[in-house]
Parts: sequence; C-alpha cells; structure tokens
Amino acid sequence: MAEPPPTLLQKVLTVDRKLSHYLHSKFHTYLPIFFLLILEISADFRFSFPISLSLLFALPLPSLLPFFSSLLLGLLLDIAAVGLVKILFRRPRPPYNHLSSMSTPVSADHFSFPSGHSSRVSFVAALVFLYKEVMEVAAVEVREKGGVFGSWVGEDGKLVDVVMVGVCVWAVVTAVSRVLLGRHYFFDVFAGFCLGVIEGVFAFRVLRFEDFLSTFRHQIWSR
Repeated sequence: MAEPPPTLLQKVLTVDRKLSHYLHSKFHTYLPIFFLLILEISADFRFSFPISLSLLFALPLPSLLPFFSSLLLGLLLDIAAVGLVKILFRRPRPPYNHLSSMSTPVSADHFSFPSGHSSRVSFVAALVFLYKEVMEVAAVEVREKGGVFGSWVGEDGKLVDVVMVGVCVWAVVTAVSRVLLGRHYFFDVFAGFCLGVIEGVFAFRVLRFEDFLSTFRHQIWSR
C-alpha cells in the first residue's frame, strides 16, 4: 500500500529543517561561540527580568514608570505564553544542538517551538519603539539633572534614536544567533519574533500599572 503524500505542514517542517541546518552549518563559524553565548545570556529571562527590576529602582526617572510597568508584566507574560506553546507543540530541538552548553531549568525548555529568546528580544524592541516619547521625556529629565549622564544626552535628543537602533540590532542579531547556535529551527525563531511583537503591543496598551509601581517604589526608597 502506497504511503499517503506528505501534508502541507510536513512539507513546511521539512523545508524548515533543511534551511535551518544549512544556515547553522554554513554560518555558525562566522561569529565566535562566546559571542553567541553572550547574546543567549543577555536574552535569558533569569537575566533580563532581574536587570529590569533593578533599573526600575536604580533610575530616579518617574517618566519611565509606564515603560517599566509594561516591561516587567510583559516579560512575565512572555515566559508564560512561550512555556504554554512549547508544552502544547512539543517540537524537539535540532539534533545538532549541544545540550551540554545549554541551561534548561524547566522541562518546557527542552522543546524548540517557539523560540523564547526571540520572543523576548522582539518584545523589548517593540516596547522601546512604542515608548519612544516616554524615552524622550526621560532624556530631557537626565539632561536637566546635569552631571556626566546629562552631558551624554546632549541637546539634539539623538541618544534616544541611538538606543532604539541599538536595541533593534541586538534583537535581530540575537534572534539570528538562535539558528546559528543550533538551539532552534528557523521557523521557531520567526514565530517567536512575531509573538514578541504582539506581546509588545498588548503590554503597551493593556499592561499599565505605573500608579501602583510608583507607590511601591516610593515605599522602598522611604525605608
């Protein structure tokens, strides 16, 4: 009995596997392995969430509270959404992925679809873009305070544009590095990147609790 022809999904996954293996084998040596691992760490939730929380209390800039409120809740939303999708689809990681150099604190991290690192970096990039006006107000606050940091901002307001470009470059390079490092297939990264953008828009429009955050931060500082 003849085997049934492959479905459209099977064809897509076959192309995805071949493309991903080609990209990994052809280009993974173009960037040093330590650089790829640094990008991996920079987008890890165990690094990004504590850093974001620390910046919230370290930066005396009230204008950034809306941004941090969306950022912190959005990071929690991202890890929950990615974990749920991973468990539902249970796509194995590429066979050439080196598990020995990879940290998997929860069982969902053994699965490949979607890429959590890609969703996280695109979420941050989308949020920075959406909060550009808030960033510009914060830049004015820093400039008015003077000092070393105030001189960095300058009068032309170009610093915010530089930060936005830097975050976008970091997001794209980190997403690409997931394929080059062999952690994910191309479609995992693409789906994760799209998910992160959606999360960014949702966090910007819905996940806003800056009033509570302001009160909480004031109580911490007043102790």
